[in-house]
Amino acid sequence: MAQQRYQTQFDSYDGLQTVVCAIENFSPDRFLAALQLKNKVSLESIVTLDSQVLDAVKYLQEQKMDLIYFARDFNNQFVTRRNHCFSSAHQLLHKIHSGTTQVKRVFTRFTPNSSAATPRHTPATYVQPSIYERSPLSMESYMPSLWPIESYPAEVQQLYEDLKRFFALLKESLMLCVEVMRKEEYIRRDPNQCRELYRSFKDDNYHRVKRILKSINIYTEQFSPFINPAIDLRQSSASEEEFSQKGFHALDYEDVCTLTVKELVEEEQRGEFSKEELNLFAENRPLLRRLHTIIDNFDSYLDEKAATRKKLPAKYIACLLLWAQPKEEKAFVEFFINTYKGEHEVPDNSTVNVQKNKLRNGDEVYSRLEGLWDGVK
Repeated sequence: MAQQRYQTQFDSYDGLQTVVCAIENFSPDRFLAALQLKNKVSLESIVTLDSQVLDAVKYLQEQKMDLIYFARDFNNQFVTRRNHCFSSAHQLLHKIHSGTTQVKRVFTRFTPNSSAATPRHTPATYVQPSIYERSPLSMESYMPSLWPIESYPAEVQQLYEDLKRFFALLKESLMLCVEVMRKEEYIRRDPNQCRELYRSFKDDNYHRVKRILKSINIYTEQFSPFINPAIDLRQSSASEEEFSQKGFHALDYEDVCTLTVKELVEEEQRGEFSKEELNLFAENRPLLRRLHTIIDNFDSYLDEKAATRKKLPAKYIACLLLWAQPKEEKAFVEFFINTYKGEHEVPDNSTVNVQKNKLRNGDEVYSRLEGLWDGVK
């Protein structure tokens, strides 16, 4: 059989593109050229194959919608429940398994099992050639038929039309896979974006386990780096960003859940945020992290005139108060004073409150700062 001479797998980024190119090369002439290379092709076998192609089209139409739904959020998740030990291509192609199975069958069916496909003595490093590059259905060099497809039996013409329809549908699905993988690689190159995806995953897990955090013992075997690859990777990484880049779509979902629980318990014990901070912002940890980043760099948001003053303009703090929407305004100013480490004196609560009452929608300073702070991760 042809798959003994050629490899038919394509669950990689390059493999996907190879199959897309092969599909794009499909034409009546190549179809007839491949058909002529097969010995004794009966109409019965043509009809049988056509029936299989039609079944694949039916299921592929349904599976394509499943793929679209899956792809929509795939790159918005740090890990998924089904990415352990699988490449992204494998996961995506699993959604359209009828199409991937049938395209392998079609190319195998129309590719001669020539002994020239492999050398007589194959070295250990030998890699089987791709059937999608060697098949008459797609290769550049082929022997054209002497007669047009219209001169062939109706069953042959119908098989061509149904294959054409199948390939068009499969190409749309494969191009979606390629685009998802391209975006995945783009995200992986951005350490900050990977870190934010991990933190989002961690925050979601926090809401599931926050009631039992104090009762969790993280000094058990379950939390050991020797049996948990996610914990091992986190401990061997120099930073959260490095870990996030390496772990994005590469770790088991449950392993990462265990890691986040370990980190959450440790943060609870050492106090990443004080109880006052958590109460002030309704335990909105992502917002608290953003606020700490903003206040740590608060002097960089001052305009040229404000930067020369001894005291911070109360209006700037009032703008942050309106942007953050804390539960209590006085407690927010105290939070700001305790967090701010810049070079300016911080005004008291009453001064900030006066400025807050003066702020109106459309204020130029607030609009500028809001735009900057909305972009803080």
